[in-house]
Amino acid sequence: MTDTEAPLSVRWGDMDDRARREYWAGLALRHCRGLGARSCCRLLRHFGSAFAALEGRERWADAGVDRGKAAEISTGSWRVTARTEWDAVRDLDAVIVQWHEAAYPALLRTLPDAPVLLYCMGDLSLLANPAVAVIGSRKATPRGQALAGHMAGAFASWGITVVSGMAWGIDKAAHEAALDRTGSSIAVLGTGIDVPYPRANIRLYDRMAAKGLLVSEFAPGIPALRENFPIRNRIISGLSLGVIVVEAASRSGTLITSRLALEQGREVYAVPGAALSGQSLGCQELVRQGAKPVFAPEDVLEDLAGPLRDFGVQAEHLTREAAERRRRAEAEGTGLSRTLFACMPPETDAPARKVDPGDGEGAPAQGTDGETDTAAPAQDNIVPLLREQGPLHVDALGAALGRSPAELAPVLLGLEIMGRIRRLPGARYEAV
Repeated sequence: MTDTEAPLSVRWGDMDDRARREYWAGLALRHCRGLGARSCCRLLRHFGSAFAALEGRERWADAGVDRGKAAEISTGSWRVTARTEWDAVRDLDAVIVQWHEAAYPALLRTLPDAPVLLYCMGDLSLLANPAVAVIGSRKATPRGQALAGHMAGAFASWGITVVSGMAWGIDKAAHEAALDRTGSSIAVLGTGIDVPYPRANIRLYDRMAAKGLLVSEFAPGIPALRENFPIRNRIISGLSLGVIVVEAASRSGTLITSRLALEQGREVYAVPGAALSGQSLGCQELVRQGAKPVFAPEDVLEDLAGPLRDFGVQAEHLTREAAERRRRAEAEGTGLSRTLFACMPPETDAPARKVDPGDGEGAPAQGTDGETDTAAPAQDNIVPLLREQGPLHVDALGAALGRSPAELAPVLLGLEIMGRIRRLPGARYEAV
């Protein structure tokens, strides 16, 4: 069945007989024992639709799927659990988007383990938009939340959809900023489409359903199960041209999404942050592993200019502005690290105030107003100093520049990432 022949994605109650037949076939694949997401994708690509795959089950070997799995589906053992999901959907105010339909996101369909179907609530047209994911720690610092909001708001204002996981912290900040601008945001849930999680984000859930888009591959009613969140992460990256990690600790679950994005051939970006911040260690590790350091939303826009043009996004004037902004910053001696954190609240490892999971509110703690920026000495002073005196210990650099090692740390990291200096054993640095 081709996209032009496929029925429009609709709610269960609005489905015609052909659409319901296809949906039932999709449930059969999802609930067949031993038939994982990758095998389902092989069948869908080979046969073109779930119904065609069931009809051709005697030829599953041609699609690279074991004959034993075809025998299993022929037993009908999947019917009980499939019927449970079928019944749960009947009164659900959600649209069912099936793999073969035109509304199914083209980028997501390219994954070897793309979901057979998606449940959606909200603005379905967002699935056709160019998108980037903005993700990070649930225990975000105030500065991290502010930076996530700044980036997401910029992307939304440029017509780029912001994808995230509706978790507390960075995800919430990204969704809210995008909604405040244009409503161009997609939340990929690790629960059923009708299960808001965390409960503290219930107002955000309602806003996303009204103005953005909620997406889930899980059956309605599925609660927050620990094992389901890594599964949904492939959809966050799969919907996106690139993934931006704003904050992540060294063992953050955010790193799973980043690894999946790399495996999917997506661009991965990370905000290096302050060298001594525990909430930036994961980002710094990503940069060491090949993620691109990002210093402003314009940097992502410039890097993705080619793919964005394919979607009709005209990024040339924005990329010129980004280049001019960087040239001006460097000429003024501020450098990219300072540009990144301009107007951000002060850095702290302490998360925003704790929230009662049931209060539905949870305004993050605010940073201190009017703080002077002492953490970003002119980068151009460091490189000439190292060239003149040779390798220096961080303490010697601090003494020469009148800065503490803690103040120098993020600046040195930025210079190291840009390839202007090199870190040596024993906390010593040299110019490149």
